[in-house]
Amino acid sequence: MIAYIRGVLAEKEPTRAVVEAAGVGYELLIPISTYDRLPRIGGEVKLLASHCVREDDEILFGFATEDGRGLFLKLT
Repeated sequence: MIAYIRGVLAEKEPTRAVVEAAGVGYELLIPISTYDRLPRIGGEVKLLASHCVREDDEILFGFATEDGRGLFLKLT
C-alpha cells in the first residue's frame, strides 16, 4: 500500500493534483478540502494516499489529513 507521497507540486486542479517525487509524476484525485490546503505549484507537498485497484483501473486518492483519508476508507 502507498501510505503517502511527498514531493514537488507539479499541477493542481480542484479535483486532482500531480506530485513529482523521484522523477515520477503521481496523479492523485483529491477532495476540495485538500485542494484548499495545497501550496503553490512548485512547492513541497505531502499527501496521504489511498491506492485503489479495480478490475479496469488503478487510482490514487490524496488527502491532506488523516481524518479525510479515514472517512474515505470507511465510506469505500
